[in-house]
Amino acid sequence: MVKDRNISVEWKAFELRPEGIELPEKSPKYLAQAKAGIEALGRKYGLVMTFNEKSKHSRLALEGSKFAEVHGLGNEYHDAVFAAQFQKQENINDVNVLTELATQIGLNQEEFQKALVTRIYEQAVLRDVEEAHRLGIHTVPCYIVDGRALYGAQSYETLEKLLQGTGTGFTLDTN
Repeated sequence: MVKDRNISVEWKAFELRPEGIELPEKSPKYLAQAKAGIEALGRKYGLVMTFNEKSKHSRLALEGSKFAEVHGLGNEYHDAVFAAQFQKQENINDVNVLTELATQIGLNQEEFQKALVTRIYEQAVLRDVEEAHRLGIHTVPCYIVDGRALYGAQSYETLEKLLQGTGTGFTLDTN
């Protein structure tokens, strides 16, 4: 849709499991439900998606996205990270995994790795997270168009209606 409609997408960082906060272990029943939910979501949208227990956090992946966006490969990076998370069962908070993904999409390996090791984009990620909290965003994905927002995976048709201003959604409190 983005390419077809000449739409500009601005990705923002959001941590479902914030760095430095360890969540309690989940019960086998909860994990089974989570796995089934991810797989069902994938089937609904014609994607292969599996639950990944390797990635407990994502801050390094989010910092890597800032680097990729600065270098004009943000969408490619996000696609690679999503595939690593939901299809390849890789740890998306691992410098080596992320560097390999970045290299595969054409980013400079040394520059990318240096950006992650020095944490040069950490503050940009934290600003995005703070903005999400200020706006009352509590889950992802969250699509925002002209101050109207939708949560969760959405169909092409639903997103198109949001873009056209004819769809449902809620108004964000930007004060």
